[in-house]
Amino acid sequence: MKFRQKTAVGRDIPFRDLERDFDAIFLGVGLGETWGLKLPGEDLHGVYGALEFIERTKTQPFRDVEVGRRVACIGAGNTAIDVVTAARRLGAEIVYLVYRRGEPEMPAFAYEYQLAKQDAVNFLWQTQPVGVLGRDGHVCGLECVRTELGAPDARGRRSPAPVPGTEFTIDVDMVIRAVGQKPATDFLKVIAGMEINQDGTVKTNELHQTGNPKYSAGGDCTNGGKEVVDAVADGMAAARGLDRFLGTPRA
Repeated sequence: MKFRQKTAVGRDIPFRDLERDFDAIFLGVGLGETWGLKLPGEDLHGVYGALEFIERTKTQPFRDVEVGRRVACIGAGNTAIDVVTAARRLGAEIVYLVYRRGEPEMPAFAYEYQLAKQDAVNFLWQTQPVGVLGRDGHVCGLECVRTELGAPDARGRRSPAPVPGTEFTIDVDMVIRAVGQKPATDFLKVIAGMEINQDGTVKTNELHQTGNPKYSAGGDCTNGGKEVVDAVADGMAAARGLDRFLGTPRA
């Protein structure tokens, strides 16, 4: 086995070279940037992606990390909890966690939720942001609307819908998006036969083969981002698919 680090596939190693040198290729690409919110004012100074914010807390002394006095984090997963607890410990006076569903639907682990409550985070349940407000190019508020939850869908998830007439604004000077990460799959679009779903994931069949049978895929790039155990299961299933594709002889 050979590892090549600091190498961009598709640029430093063209796909045509991989296809020439190997009979089968497995794609185990992770996730990339935080999804945007497509809200007015999202380009204002003071709006950050969760990973951008968290990276600073890991690579810089806490005293050097910029944090707002009043911070709103949009999302309710484990990453959102990391954001709000870090913001409080960095010195933010008021921190809001804004989630369009309710507490029972919160995807964060229970112990993570308890950490945020211990840090005196304010939870705005069934609240959907509709716009980031600014003054002189900097965030000065987050415009929101209350939501109501409809009937569960096929996955058991209840879809939130805005409640007319319930608009309100919270005064904040920093907004952090923690609504999940994009699959880092754009660079794969040049591969013949490769199909990328609307959510950025790679389309595969039951054998984890892509639209180009020479390529298989699994993990975050196919499931959109789950747990390590899911990626391991995908890898095992893809290995069986590759074995079948290659016609590996049995002992």
